[in-house]
Amino acid sequence: MLHSQEAEIINACRILFGSGVEITREFVQYLQPEGVRKAYRNRARECHPDLRTGVSEQDVRAELFRRSVEAYELLNDYLRNRKVIVHPRMPDMRNLSRPRIKIPKASNERYYSGPFPTIRLRTGLYLYYSGVVSYQALVRSLLWQRSLRPPLGEFACSWGWIDQEAIATILGATHLVGPFGERALKLGLLSESQLKILLLHQRFTQQPIGRYFVQNALITETELLRYLRELSRHNAITGLNR
Repeated sequence: MLHSQEAEIINACRILFGSGVEITREFVQYLQPEGVRKAYRNRARECHPDLRTGVSEQDVRAELFRRSVEAYELLNDYLRNRKVIVHPRMPDMRNLSRPRIKIPKASNERYYSGPFPTIRLRTGLYLYYSGVVSYQALVRSLLWQRSLRPPLGEFACSWGWIDQEAIATILGATHLVGPFGERALKLGLLSESQLKILLLHQRFTQQPIGRYFVQNALITETELLRYLRELSRHNAITGLNR
């Protein structure tokens, strides 16, 4: 890691983990995505714009929140590009390509049975390519997740970035192509940095897609955890083979 990059990574860790944690080179080497996500959530709660008590404090919290988002994204990029050390006994991708537990399949839905992709995957696609859930179930899960996604306007309004009148203007701008955030950006009602923060926060507050498959009895909780571990290994191996 270059000295300047290392300094940026260490500074990002200090922003997310706070002064109570000693940030060293060894700390960075053992950094894991789960720890970064937890630190981000904790920091976001501490400096959330909803907690403001005055205009001046609102500005301070918004700046801290922006720095937290930037630190989180920087650490995420670092972890994605970091070389993953794979234990010699780790199974290769062929052993990850099919589930070991038989799942009852709907006779009227389409299941994947071709070669397993050698690319990084998200949870829903991993379950589909593993033959665990059908294509139809995958589509339903994405629609379910989208339907439960908190509206961007709700966040932006509660943080004082826009008001209800602005929300109505954005929703009424049907001549503009794109979702709510893109319309707000084109109308000049949200800045690019604000939209970036809103989208990241929205992503963190939406339901994990794996919950859909458990709630609809397509897989059990135990099976979901096992598939998530396999997905993590799959993506690690894929990263090494690029």
